[in-house]
Amino acid sequence: MHITRLLLVFLQLNIVVNQLFCQLYTTVITMKCLFNNQTLKYYMQYAFCDEFGAFGFTFEKPNVSTHFIITAIIVNDSDMSALRDSVEAVRKKHFQTGEMKSSHLKNNHTRIRKLLDDLMPLPFNIYYLVVDKRKIYEQSGLRIKTSFYKFLNQMAYNALQKSFQKLTIVADETGSNEFMQSFSEYIKDHNPALSLFDEFNFRFNKSEHGVLVQLADIMSGCLAFCYDENKKSKAEGSNYKTYLGKKIIGIQEFPRDPVTFRVEDQINFDSRDDATVANLCLRKALAFKQEFENKDADENSKMQIAVLDYLLFRFMNNSVRRYISTQELQNDLERKGFERLSTQSFRNRIIAKLRDHGVIIASSNKGYKLPSKKSEVEDFIKKTQGIIEPMLHRLKLCYNAIRLGSNGTIFMLDDPEYSTLKKLIEVE
Repeated sequence: MHITRLLLVFLQLNIVVNQLFCQLYTTVITMKCLFNNQTLKYYMQYAFCDEFGAFGFTFEKPNVSTHFIITAIIVNDSDMSALRDSVEAVRKKHFQTGEMKSSHLKNNHTRIRKLLDDLMPLPFNIYYLVVDKRKIYEQSGLRIKTSFYKFLNQMAYNALQKSFQKLTIVADETGSNEFMQSFSEYIKDHNPALSLFDEFNFRFNKSEHGVLVQLADIMSGCLAFCYDENKKSKAEGSNYKTYLGKKIIGIQEFPRDPVTFRVEDQINFDSRDDATVANLCLRKALAFKQEFENKDADENSKMQIAVLDYLLFRFMNNSVRRYISTQELQNDLERKGFERLSTQSFRNRIIAKLRDHGVIIASSNKGYKLPSKKSEVEDFIKKTQGIIEPMLHRLKLCYNAIRLGSNGTIFMLDDPEYSTLKKLIEVE
Protein backbone atom coordinates (compact mmCIF):
# COMPACT_ATOMS: atom_id res chain seq x y z
CA MET A 1 0.00 0.00 0.00
CA HIS A 2 2.82 2.36 0.93
CA ILE A 3 4.67 1.57 -2.33
CA THR A 4 1.52 2.20 -4.36
CA ARG A 5 1.11 5.67 -2.84
CA LEU A 6 4.77 6.46 -3.57
CA LEU A 7 4.29 5.39 -7.21
CA LEU A 8 1.21 7.65 -7.53
CA VAL A 9 3.11 10.58 -6.08
CA PHE A 10 6.00 9.89 -8.45
CA LEU A 11 3.66 9.77 -11.46
CA GLN A 12 2.00 13.04 -10.44
CA LEU A 13 5.39 14.72 -10.00
CA ASN A 14 6.48 13.39 -13.36
CA ILE A 15 3.40 14.89 -15.03
CA VAL A 16 4.01 18.26 -13.37
CA VAL A 17 7.71 18.23 -14.33
CA ASN A 18 6.85 17.36 -17.93
CA GLN A 19 4.30 20.18 -18.08
CA LEU A 20 6.80 22.67 -16.70
CA PHE A 21 9.45 21.44 -19.12
CA CYS A 22 7.06 21.81 -22.05
CA GLN A 23 6.20 25.35 -20.96
CA LEU A 24 9.88 26.21 -20.58
CA TYR A 25 10.71 24.67 -23.96
CA THR A 26 7.89 26.61 -25.62
CA THR A 27 9.11 29.83 -24.00
CA VAL A 28 12.70 29.24 -25.13
CA ILE A 29 11.65 28.44 -28.68
CA THR A 30 9.37 31.48 -28.78
CA MET A 31 12.18 33.74 -27.59
CA LYS A 32 14.56 32.20 -30.09
CA CYS A 33 12.12 32.77 -32.90
CA LEU A 34 11.47 36.28 -31.63
CA PHE A 35 15.13 37.25 -31.80
CA ASN A 36 15.52 35.52 -35.15
CA ASN A 37 12.51 37.56 -36.37
CA GLN A 38 10.59 34.38 -37.19
CA THR A 39 7.54 34.33 -34.93
CA LEU A 40 7.02 38.05 -34.23
CA LYS A 41 7.97 39.69 -37.47
CA TYR A 42 8.51 43.40 -37.85
CA TYR A 43 8.76 43.72 -41.60
CA MET A 44 11.01 46.40 -42.96
CA GLN A 45 8.98 48.95 -44.87
CA TYR A 46 10.04 51.75 -47.14
CA ALA A 47 8.64 55.26 -47.50
CA PHE A 48 9.45 56.82 -50.87
CA CYS A 49 8.91 60.53 -50.39
CA ASP A 50 8.38 63.55 -52.56
CA GLU A 51 6.73 66.91 -52.04
CA PHE A 52 4.56 69.44 -53.83
CA GLY A 53 4.98 73.16 -53.24
CA ALA A 54 7.74 75.18 -51.66
CA PHE A 55 8.45 77.73 -48.97
CA GLY A 56 6.94 81.13 -49.69
CA PHE A 57 3.97 83.28 -48.63
CA THR A 58 3.50 85.86 -51.39
CA PHE A 59 0.30 84.18 -52.54
CA GLU A 60 -0.59 86.96 -54.95
CA LYS A 61 2.17 85.66 -57.21
CA PRO A 62 0.92 82.95 -59.61
CA ASN A 63 3.73 80.46 -58.98
CA VAL A 64 3.55 80.50 -55.17
CA SER A 65 1.66 77.49 -53.84
CA THR A 66 -0.96 77.90 -51.11
CA HIS A 67 -0.19 74.42 -49.77
CA PHE A 68 2.85 72.26 -49.07
CA ILE A 69 2.30 68.50 -49.45
CA ILE A 70 4.68 65.71 -48.41
CA THR A 71 3.70 62.32 -49.83
CA ALA A 72 5.14 58.98 -48.70
CA ILE A 73 4.62 55.82 -50.77
CA ILE A 74 4.67 52.98 -48.21
CA VAL A 75 6.00 49.64 -49.51
CA ASN A 76 6.68 46.33 -47.76
CA ASP A 77 10.18 44.99 -48.31
CA SER A 78 8.71 41.78 -49.72
CA ASP A 79 6.85 43.75 -52.42
CA MET A 80 9.74 46.01 -53.35
CA SER A 81 11.14 44.19 -56.36
CA ALA A 82 7.78 43.38 -57.97
CA LEU A 83 6.48 46.92 -57.38
CA ARG A 84 9.58 48.50 -58.87
CA ASP A 85 9.30 46.37 -62.00
CA SER A 86 5.56 47.05 -62.34
CA VAL A 87 5.92 50.82 -61.89
CA GLU A 88 8.78 50.83 -64.40
CA ALA A 89 6.51 49.09 -66.92
CA VAL A 90 3.81 51.73 -66.29
CA ARG A 91 6.39 54.49 -66.70
CA LYS A 92 7.49 53.12 -70.10
CA LYS A 93 3.87 52.82 -71.21
CA HIS A 94 2.90 56.39 -70.32
CA PHE A 95 6.20 58.32 -70.47
CA GLN A 96 8.34 56.21 -72.83
CA THR A 97 11.93 57.29 -72.14
CA GLY A 98 11.12 60.22 -69.83
CA GLU A 99 10.76 60.36 -66.06
CA MET A 100 7.33 59.81 -64.50
CA LYS A 101 6.72 63.37 -63.26
CA SER A 102 3.45 65.12 -62.44
CA SER A 103 4.74 68.27 -64.13
CA HIS A 104 4.83 66.36 -67.43
CA LEU A 105 1.12 65.57 -67.11
CA LYS A 106 0.17 69.25 -66.62
CA ASN A 107 -3.65 69.42 -66.42
CA ASN A 108 -4.42 66.54 -68.76
CA HIS A 109 -6.90 64.71 -66.52
CA THR A 110 -7.73 62.05 -69.08
CA ARG A 111 -4.06 61.09 -69.16
CA ILE A 112 -3.79 61.29 -65.36
CA ARG A 113 -6.74 58.95 -64.83
CA LYS A 114 -5.38 56.41 -67.32
CA LEU A 115 -2.05 56.48 -65.48
CA LEU A 116 -3.74 56.02 -62.10
CA ASP A 117 -5.84 53.15 -63.45
CA ASP A 118 -2.59 51.26 -64.16
CA LEU A 119 -1.02 52.17 -60.79
CA MET A 120 -3.93 51.50 -58.43
CA PRO A 121 -3.74 47.65 -58.49
CA LEU A 122 -0.06 47.68 -57.43
CA PRO A 123 1.07 46.85 -53.84
CA PHE A 124 1.68 50.24 -52.19
CA ASN A 125 -0.09 52.63 -49.83
CA ILE A 126 -0.05 56.40 -49.37
CA TYR A 127 0.55 58.55 -46.31
CA TYR A 128 0.65 62.31 -46.71
CA LEU A 129 1.02 65.55 -44.77
CA VAL A 130 -0.57 68.74 -46.11
CA VAL A 131 0.03 72.28 -44.83
CA ASP A 132 -2.24 75.20 -45.67
CA LYS A 133 0.36 77.96 -45.67
CA ARG A 134 -2.31 80.67 -45.78
CA LYS A 135 -3.32 79.82 -42.22
CA ILE A 136 0.15 80.34 -40.80
CA TYR A 137 -0.03 83.68 -39.03
CA GLU A 138 2.05 86.48 -40.49
CA GLN A 139 4.03 86.98 -37.30
CA SER A 140 4.54 83.26 -36.76
CA GLY A 141 8.08 81.96 -36.65
CA LEU A 142 6.98 79.39 -39.22
CA ARG A 143 7.27 82.09 -41.86
CA ILE A 144 11.03 81.78 -41.50
CA LYS A 145 12.34 79.10 -43.84
CA THR A 146 14.50 77.21 -41.34
CA SER A 147 11.67 77.16 -38.78
CA PHE A 148 9.14 76.14 -41.43
CA TYR A 149 11.24 73.18 -42.56
CA LYS A 150 12.08 72.17 -39.01
CA PHE A 151 8.40 72.16 -38.07
CA LEU A 152 7.48 70.04 -41.11
CA ASN A 153 10.37 67.71 -40.35
CA GLN A 154 9.08 67.21 -36.82
CA MET A 155 5.50 66.55 -37.95
CA ALA A 156 6.49 64.09 -40.69
CA TYR A 157 9.07 62.31 -38.52
CA ASN A 158 6.74 61.92 -35.52
CA ALA A 159 3.87 60.64 -37.67
CA LEU A 160 6.01 58.07 -39.49
CA GLN A 161 7.91 56.89 -36.42
CA LYS A 162 4.69 56.32 -34.47
CA SER A 163 3.15 54.34 -37.33
CA PHE A 164 6.04 52.16 -38.50
CA GLN A 165 8.55 50.26 -36.39
CA LYS A 166 11.01 49.41 -39.15
CA LEU A 167 11.12 52.07 -41.83
CA THR A 168 13.63 53.36 -44.34
CA ILE A 169 12.75 56.73 -45.87
CA VAL A 170 13.97 57.23 -49.42
CA ALA A 171 13.91 60.58 -51.24
CA ASP A 172 15.23 62.11 -54.43
CA GLU A 173 18.67 63.64 -54.14
CA THR A 174 18.73 66.89 -56.04
CA GLY A 175 20.72 70.00 -55.35
CA SER A 176 17.61 72.18 -55.08
CA ASN A 177 15.64 69.85 -52.82
CA GLU A 178 16.09 71.88 -49.64
CA PHE A 179 13.28 70.27 -47.69
CA MET A 180 14.46 66.68 -48.18
CA GLN A 181 18.01 67.71 -47.33
CA SER A 182 16.75 69.22 -44.08
CA PHE A 183 14.58 66.14 -43.41
CA SER A 184 17.62 63.90 -43.77
CA GLU A 185 19.56 65.97 -41.22
CA TYR A 186 16.60 66.05 -38.84
CA ILE A 187 16.30 62.25 -38.81
CA LYS A 188 20.02 61.86 -38.14
CA ASP A 189 19.71 64.19 -35.13
CA HIS A 190 16.40 62.84 -33.76
CA ASN A 191 16.46 59.10 -34.12
CA PRO A 192 16.64 57.27 -30.77
CA ALA A 193 15.35 53.69 -30.97
CA LEU A 194 12.05 53.28 -29.13
CA SER A 195 12.62 49.55 -28.60
CA LEU A 196 15.02 46.73 -29.38
CA PHE A 197 13.22 46.13 -32.67
CA ASP A 198 13.13 49.71 -33.96
CA GLU A 199 14.95 50.65 -37.12
CA PHE A 200 14.36 54.06 -38.66
CA ASN A 201 16.63 55.33 -41.42
CA PHE A 202 16.83 57.93 -44.17
CA ARG A 203 18.67 57.68 -47.43
CA PHE A 204 18.61 59.35 -50.80
CA ASN A 205 17.49 57.04 -53.56
CA LYS A 206 19.75 54.86 -55.61
CA SER A 207 19.10 54.64 -59.31
CA GLU A 208 17.19 51.35 -59.03
CA HIS A 209 14.61 52.96 -56.71
CA GLY A 210 14.20 56.19 -58.67
CA VAL A 211 10.94 55.15 -60.26
CA LEU A 212 9.31 54.69 -56.81
CA VAL A 213 10.26 58.23 -55.80
CA GLN A 214 8.71 59.29 -59.12
CA LEU A 215 5.55 57.45 -58.02
CA ALA A 216 5.48 59.69 -54.91
CA ASP A 217 5.84 62.72 -57.19
CA ILE A 218 2.81 61.63 -59.21
CA MET A 219 0.69 61.19 -56.07
CA SER A 220 1.76 64.56 -54.67
CA GLY A 221 0.78 66.22 -57.92
CA CYS A 222 -2.61 64.51 -57.95
CA LEU A 223 -3.38 65.43 -54.34
CA ALA A 224 -2.42 69.04 -55.05
CA PHE A 225 -5.52 69.32 -57.27
CA CYS A 226 -7.59 68.79 -54.09
CA TYR A 227 -5.82 71.41 -51.95
CA ASP A 228 -3.73 74.06 -53.68
CA GLU A 229 -5.83 76.98 -54.94
CA ASN A 230 -3.80 77.34 -58.14
CA LYS A 231 -4.30 73.64 -58.93
CA LYS A 232 -7.93 73.36 -57.74
CA SER A 233 -9.01 75.88 -60.34
CA LYS A 234 -7.69 73.50 -63.00
CA ALA A 235 -9.01 70.24 -61.51
CA GLU A 236 -12.03 70.13 -63.88
CA GLY A 237 -14.07 68.26 -61.27
CA SER A 238 -11.44 65.58 -60.63
CA ASN A 239 -11.27 64.53 -56.95
CA TYR A 240 -8.08 62.49 -56.71
CA LYS A 241 -8.28 62.24 -52.92
CA THR A 242 -11.48 60.24 -53.32
CA TYR A 243 -10.09 58.28 -56.27
CA LEU A 244 -7.01 57.28 -54.26
CA GLY A 245 -9.08 56.62 -51.13
CA LYS A 246 -8.39 52.91 -50.70
CA LYS A 247 -4.66 53.53 -51.06
CA ILE A 248 -4.52 56.32 -48.45
CA ILE A 249 -3.68 54.93 -45.00
CA GLY A 250 -3.01 58.22 -43.23
CA ILE A 251 -3.51 61.98 -43.61
CA GLN A 252 -2.14 64.73 -41.40
CA GLU A 253 -3.40 68.24 -42.02
CA PHE A 254 -2.00 71.48 -40.62
CA PRO A 255 -3.52 73.53 -39.16
CA ARG A 256 -5.87 71.01 -37.63
CA ASP A 257 -9.64 71.40 -37.85
CA PRO A 258 -11.19 72.20 -34.42
CA VAL A 259 -14.31 70.19 -35.27
CA THR A 260 -12.45 66.94 -36.01
CA PHE A 261 -9.53 67.51 -33.61
CA ARG A 262 -9.14 64.82 -30.91
CA VAL A 263 -6.89 65.71 -28.01
CA GLU A 264 -6.17 62.02 -27.32
CA ASP A 265 -4.58 61.65 -30.76
CA GLN A 266 -2.35 64.70 -30.49
CA ILE A 267 -1.36 65.21 -26.84
CA ASN A 268 0.64 62.82 -24.66
CA PHE A 269 -1.04 62.94 -21.26
CA ASP A 270 0.62 62.16 -17.94
CA SER A 271 -2.70 61.38 -16.25
CA ARG A 272 -6.40 60.86 -16.87
CA ASP A 273 -7.06 64.20 -15.15
CA ASP A 274 -4.94 65.97 -17.77
CA ALA A 275 -6.93 64.35 -20.58
CA THR A 276 -10.21 65.37 -18.91
CA VAL A 277 -9.04 68.97 -18.50
CA ALA A 278 -7.85 69.25 -22.11
CA ASN A 279 -11.09 67.83 -23.51
CA LEU A 280 -13.24 70.08 -21.31
CA CYS A 281 -11.29 73.22 -22.21
CA LEU A 282 -11.53 72.44 -25.92
CA ARG A 283 -15.30 71.84 -25.70
CA LYS A 284 -15.86 75.09 -23.79
CA ALA A 285 -13.91 77.10 -26.38
CA LEU A 286 -15.75 75.51 -29.31
CA ALA A 287 -19.11 76.06 -27.60
CA PHE A 288 -18.39 79.80 -27.34
CA LYS A 289 -17.44 79.96 -31.03
CA GLN A 290 -20.55 78.06 -32.04
CA GLU A 291 -22.79 80.38 -30.02
CA PHE A 292 -21.33 83.72 -31.09
CA GLU A 293 -19.42 83.30 -34.37
CA ASN A 294 -22.40 83.53 -36.72
CA LYS A 295 -24.36 86.15 -34.80
CA ASP A 296 -24.42 89.86 -35.57
CA ALA A 297 -21.61 90.36 -33.09
CA ASP A 298 -20.43 93.72 -31.80
CA GLU A 299 -16.79 94.78 -31.97
CA ASN A 300 -15.93 93.29 -28.57
CA SER A 301 -17.42 89.89 -29.47
CA LYS A 302 -15.54 89.85 -32.77
CA MET A 303 -12.28 90.55 -30.94
CA GLN A 304 -13.06 87.82 -28.41
CA ILE A 305 -13.61 85.29 -31.20
CA ALA A 306 -10.40 86.42 -32.93
CA VAL A 307 -8.36 85.92 -29.74
CA LEU A 308 -10.02 82.58 -29.08
CA ASP A 309 -9.18 81.46 -32.64
CA TYR A 310 -5.52 82.20 -31.96
CA LEU A 311 -5.61 80.35 -28.63
CA LEU A 312 -7.26 77.36 -30.35
CA PHE A 313 -4.70 77.42 -33.16
CA ARG A 314 -1.87 77.25 -30.65
CA PHE A 315 -3.64 74.60 -28.54
CA MET A 316 -4.11 72.24 -31.49
CA ASN A 317 -0.95 72.80 -33.50
CA ASN A 318 1.94 73.59 -31.16
CA SER A 319 3.59 70.56 -29.58
CA VAL A 320 5.18 72.64 -26.81
CA ARG A 321 1.99 74.67 -26.15
CA ARG A 322 3.69 77.44 -24.22
CA TYR A 323 1.92 80.43 -22.73
CA ILE A 324 1.16 83.24 -25.18
CA SER A 325 2.12 86.73 -24.06
CA THR A 326 -0.43 89.52 -23.87
CA GLN A 327 1.59 91.49 -26.40
CA GLU A 328 1.52 88.61 -28.90
CA LEU A 329 -2.27 88.40 -28.62
CA GLN A 330 -2.60 92.19 -28.91
CA ASN A 331 -0.38 92.16 -32.01
CA ASP A 332 -2.50 89.42 -33.58
CA LEU A 333 -5.67 91.46 -33.02
CA GLU A 334 -4.06 94.51 -34.59
CA ARG A 335 -2.85 92.43 -37.55
CA LYS A 336 -6.46 91.30 -38.12
CA GLY A 337 -7.59 94.91 -38.40
CA PHE A 338 -8.85 95.62 -34.87
CA GLU A 339 -7.89 98.59 -32.76
CA ARG A 340 -4.82 98.41 -30.54
CA LEU A 341 -6.01 97.72 -27.00
CA SER A 342 -4.17 98.71 -23.88
CA THR A 343 -3.15 95.82 -21.63
CA GLN A 344 -5.85 96.62 -19.08
CA SER A 345 -8.51 97.02 -21.76
CA PHE A 346 -7.44 93.72 -23.36
CA ARG A 347 -7.84 91.92 -20.05
CA ASN A 348 -11.22 93.50 -19.25
CA ARG A 349 -12.83 93.42 -22.71
CA ILE A 350 -11.40 90.14 -24.03
CA ILE A 351 -10.03 87.68 -21.47
CA ALA A 352 -12.47 88.52 -18.67
CA LYS A 353 -15.49 88.36 -20.98
CA LEU A 354 -14.42 85.01 -22.45
CA ARG A 355 -14.10 83.64 -18.92
CA ASP A 356 -17.50 85.10 -18.01
CA HIS A 357 -18.98 82.93 -20.78
CA GLY A 358 -17.37 79.78 -19.41
CA VAL A 359 -14.25 79.62 -21.60
CA ILE A 360 -11.42 78.22 -19.47
CA ILE A 361 -8.24 80.24 -19.97
CA ALA A 362 -5.13 79.58 -17.94
CA SER A 363 -2.89 82.50 -17.07
CA SER A 364 0.46 83.04 -15.46
CA ASN A 365 3.09 85.76 -15.51
CA LYS A 366 4.05 84.35 -18.95
CA GLY A 367 0.66 85.02 -20.56
CA TYR A 368 -2.46 83.06 -21.50
CA LYS A 369 -3.41 79.71 -23.04
CA LEU A 370 -6.15 77.13 -23.28
CA PRO A 371 -5.13 74.56 -20.65
CA SER A 372 -4.01 71.14 -21.88
CA LYS A 373 -3.33 69.77 -18.38
CA LYS A 374 -4.47 70.13 -14.79
CA SER A 375 -1.36 71.99 -13.63
CA GLU A 376 -2.13 74.85 -16.05
CA VAL A 377 -5.55 75.36 -14.44
CA GLU A 378 -3.72 75.41 -11.11
CA ASP A 379 -1.53 78.20 -12.53
CA PHE A 380 -4.70 80.27 -13.01
CA ILE A 381 -5.94 79.44 -9.51
CA LYS A 382 -2.62 80.42 -7.94
CA LYS A 383 -2.44 83.65 -9.94
CA THR A 384 -6.01 84.53 -8.94
CA GLN A 385 -5.32 83.63 -5.31
CA GLY A 386 -2.27 85.87 -5.33
CA ILE A 387 -4.45 88.80 -6.40
CA ILE A 388 -7.62 88.19 -4.37
CA GLU A 389 -6.22 87.26 -0.97
CA PRO A 390 -4.09 90.42 -0.51
CA MET A 391 -7.02 92.60 -1.66
CA LEU A 392 -9.40 90.92 0.80
CA HIS A 393 -6.85 91.36 3.56
CA ARG A 394 -6.51 95.10 2.80
CA LEU A 395 -10.29 95.44 2.63
CA LYS A 396 -10.62 93.76 6.02
CA LEU A 397 -8.03 96.13 7.53
CA CYS A 398 -9.96 99.10 6.10
CA TYR A 399 -13.31 97.75 7.35
CA ASN A 400 -12.00 97.08 10.87
CA ALA A 401 -10.21 100.43 11.09
CA ILE A 402 -13.37 102.38 10.23
CA ARG A 403 -15.51 100.28 12.56
CA LEU A 404 -13.10 100.83 15.47
CA GLY A 405 -12.43 104.50 14.68
CA SER A 406 -16.17 105.26 14.62
CA ASN A 407 -16.71 103.44 17.88
CA GLY A 408 -18.87 100.89 16.13
CA THR A 409 -21.23 103.37 14.50
CA ILE A 410 -20.10 102.90 10.88
CA PHE A 411 -20.30 99.45 9.23
CA MET A 412 -19.19 99.94 5.64
CA LEU A 413 -20.21 96.46 4.42
CA ASP A 414 -23.71 96.28 5.86
CA ASP A 415 -25.39 97.24 2.58
CA PRO A 416 -26.90 94.20 0.78
CA GLU A 417 -24.75 94.88 -2.28
CA TYR A 418 -21.63 94.12 -0.20
CA SER A 419 -22.95 90.91 1.37
CA THR A 420 -20.62 88.64 -0.58
CA LEU A 421 -17.56 90.74 0.29
CA LYS A 422 -18.57 90.77 3.93
CA LYS A 423 -18.80 86.96 4.00
CA LEU A 424 -15.38 86.68 2.33
CA ILE A 425 -13.55 88.95 4.76
CA GLU A 426 -15.24 87.24 7.69
CA VAL A 427 -13.78 83.96 6.39
CA GLU A 428 -10.43 85.61 5.70
